[in-house]
Amino acid sequence: MPNQKGSILTNAQTQVKSQPLVRVTSNRFKLSLSLSLHRDYCFKKLNKDELKKLDQFVSETVDKGLTITQVDTLFLRNKGPIKARETIKGVKREIIHYGKDRDSFRLHGFYDDNGYFVLYKIDPKHKVHKGH
Repeated sequence: MPNQKGSILTNAQTQVKSQPLVRVTSNRFKLSLSLSLHRDYCFKKLNKDELKKLDQFVSETVDKGLTITQVDTLFLRNKGPIKARETIKGVKREIIHYGKDRDSFRLHGFYDDNGYFVLYKIDPKHKVHKGH
């Protein structure tokens, strides 16, 4: 369509305002192993009972189709450091700290750009942040 007299292609009224990036907590919780686990908090360090606890976490979250908000409500730690900043493979990340009730079993990871919780540390005896 030809340009009409008086119309401007870069009219300020048609510009779209950008939205800040936020974690969309109504999305389904998805777990990812998209990078190697921390060498001190990996699968080879787990015994059979600790592997069962990891399986239980997956069963109670991913398998149930929970949202990120629901997982946060059930598992996000509310005592001591809940979130920490850590550089992983050269990128500063906000590390989330999940655990259940008074159990010492903890999972540490971060949310990637696709909304996946990327597991980074499996901490079965709550050694990370001990003493805080």
